[in-house]
Amino acid sequence: MQAFRFPRTAIALMVATFLTILGAIGLAAEMARTVQAGLGVATLPPMWWSALPIRFVLMFLFLWVVGAVGYGILFALRWSGVHRLSNTVTWPQTRQ
Repeated sequence: MQAFRFPRTAIALMVATFLTILGAIGLAAEMARTVQAGLGVATLPPMWWSALPIRFVLMFLFLWVVGAVGYGILFALRWSGVHRLSNTVTWPQTRQ
């Protein structure tokens, strides 16, 4: 088995993803405490959930554009790894 090391950028993205998920969990817990405290006022406007689908779509499009720009830069610099695909061994050579 060949040794494999994740690139530093991949490790940084994994850490950023972990911290984002951790922050979202903390935010959800804080929102739950606010609702549980029963402040008597609505913490969210009525029908707040109706805006969620468009926000998800906008976030997806934004992240897609950021990813496409990043990949375009990596491709232009020849750091994307696409040039190594022609050297990939997908199955062992047959014996003759």
